[in-house]
Order: sequence, then structure tokens, then C-alpha cells
Amino acid sequence: MSFLNHLKRANISSEIRWIVKYENSKIIEVKQIFNPDEYKINKKARKMYNRIELIKILENDKEKKSSS
Repeated sequence: MSFLNHLKRANISSEIRWIVKYENSKIIEVKQIFNPDEYKINKKARKMYNRIELIKILENDKEKKSSS
């Protein structure tokens, strides 16, 4: 099962946040943030996404890969 399918099917809390790392406009890593409040304090913090936003990002990336 892919990570995208897992996100869609699993009962995941809406409070959990993720960050997405890109390289040359391709997703190379997705990380879960355990303490979003502490993470936001960092000036170099990446944008955090909730489950729904992350699913949209991963679906768009999957479409880009399949169309290439």
C-alpha cells in the first residue's frame, strides 16, 4: 500500500501536521511534525500541511509523474 492510499484510508487525527521536502520541484520526502507549535518557532520552518492538503499535494505529484 502506498503512503497516499494509507493517508486516505487511515483514521488520522486532523491535528497532525506534515512538511514536504522538494528537490527540482519533485517530492523527495514527507515528514510528520510531532510538535507543530515548537516547529513554528524556528525561522527556517517549512510550511506545514494537514492530512487533506497533503493528500492533494501527493495526488498532484502522482499525476505529474504519470503524465511524464
